[in-house]
Amino acid sequence: MAGLSLYDTVVPTLVKGLTSFDHVLTQAEKFAKEKGQDADSFVQARLVEDQLPLAFQVQNATKAVQVAIGRLTGAEPAFFENNEKTIADLHKRIQKTLDELKAVDAAAVNARAGTEVDLLIPWAGTTHKVPVEQAVLTHNYPNFYFHLTTGYSILRAKGVPLGKRDFLESFLGF
Repeated sequence: MAGLSLYDTVVPTLVKGLTSFDHVLTQAEKFAKEKGQDADSFVQARLVEDQLPLAFQVQNATKAVQVAIGRLTGAEPAFFENNEKTIADLHKRIQKTLDELKAVDAAAVNARAGTEVDLLIPWAGTTHKVPVEQAVLTHNYPNFYFHLTTGYSILRAKGVPLGKRDFLESFLGF
């Protein structure tokens, strides 16, 4: 049995993660409608005062995906503006990122396996040359999941009745 390709390891997982984030936002909209609340009030919601809001979590989850796309393809990411004000804006941002991710060519990604890329460690002020697989699996994935989980937790703290199923179901694919 052949191993997983670089494309198969990364791209479908990020698609599923973005789909999960989109689902969680949809659940927040349903909750707000049922409670007669404005779903857009969640966009600036935070877990604690000194943590960044839901909009930032979506922005940075999608940015982590765009950085991964850049590493996988060798193209410079074209980042989106961070100007989302509504849940609908957050959905659109996720959809645009999904569209970019789904347009990635599998053969081109697989041809870059083993290629060294720059991995910036901002808090240390250092940059390291590492294989693309290492950069994506040890930097992009954790960063992406951090923001996905934080976004989920913000909505959960605001009373949105989310469960583990809401987080994981998109990853399972059935």
